[in-house]
Amino acid sequence: MSRFITVVVLAALLAGCGEEPAENAAAGDASVTVSLAIVDSIGIEMGDSCYVLGAVEGVAYGPDGNIAVLDCAHSSIRIYSPEGEFIRQISRRGNGPGEMQSVAFLGISEDGHIFLAGEGSEILGLHQYDYHTGEWLGSISTLGTPPTCIEGSADSTYIRKDIELDVSTGEPIVVMSISKYAFGIEEPQVTYFETSFPFDPGDWANLISVVWYGVDIAASFQGDVWISERSSQDAVVVKYGSDGTETARIELDLEPMLRTADELEMERMILTTKAVAMGDENGTPIEPDPYKPMITGLEVDGEGNLWVQLGGPTTPTFEVFSPDGGHLYTAELAGDHPDGSSWRFFIDSHGILAYAEDPAEGFQKVYMLQVAE
Repeated sequence: MSRFITVVVLAALLAGCGEEPAENAAAGDASVTVSLAIVDSIGIEMGDSCYVLGAVEGVAYGPDGNIAVLDCAHSSIRIYSPEGEFIRQISRRGNGPGEMQSVAFLGISEDGHIFLAGEGSEILGLHQYDYHTGEWLGSISTLGTPPTCIEGSADSTYIRKDIELDVSTGEPIVVMSISKYAFGIEEPQVTYFETSFPFDPGDWANLISVVWYGVDIAASFQGDVWISERSSQDAVVVKYGSDGTETARIELDLEPMLRTADELEMERMILTTKAVAMGDENGTPIEPDPYKPMITGLEVDGEGNLWVQLGGPTTPTFEVFSPDGGHLYTAELAGDHPDGSSWRFFIDSHGILAYAEDPAEGFQKVYMLQVAE
């Protein structure tokens, strides 16, 4: 895999200063690699039900530094201390007000508003809770697919991906957009990104990719948003300012990488599970892309640095960039982790969290990590 990284900073950033745009804004040594060490974990196979995780679909730090875990199997959000001790639970399975049926995609805003997508309170759409009290703050019904890829943002705002089916031209078209919303407001404040493509109801692999993945998003509490379209052929990340203006672009020069036979089988299992969650009752055979996605995640740490998770390496690997797009270093998860290609991460000022979608041990854990010294 090539490690050469080109960073293009838009001329608009410098036009007001009367300077020429930088040809390469990469700052730092691309050869520097740091290790991410697992320091603790939450989750056991059997025993105390507060620590048995059924189906993790999202993790995040709360404003107080405690850890929030969205467990779809238990239809609840569990709150743990930074040391992994169970503190309390938000919501539960049921059909009453504030109860959940089937939810995914967890986002927590800077001031502690929780946003979830899916079915809850007998409403299909977006659901809102108070992180500090656990109180249900209401749900907003959406037509068709609920919003996905939710990221908490500054104050009481959050970023989400919306998918709509446009039939105005006679041929159904899928419209995908990324926008910022404020708590309790149904109209977006800013739309950063929008694209469209023909709808093919028989292409489950593409439908799952669009709904569950499609793009990767990272949002800082300073108002910046990073977006990358998931692709097995291109690796581009675009940065947007708080007003939706594109301010920087990072292009990673990576080689396409084929999945191994084991990785293809793992991906089939993940796609099948998500297809069932989307209503596929027939168990339609799903064949994944034989090539790995080049980027599988974006995160922003407490210093505003962007962490780009690479899809190619078996070991979870990040390229880390400064807020202005300069390359800083490579970060790799230490140790032997055969399920590394299915790992999901959350990074902010409180630290680094991770979990595997298809854990090798047969049961899920949430890991707390830190950069090894």
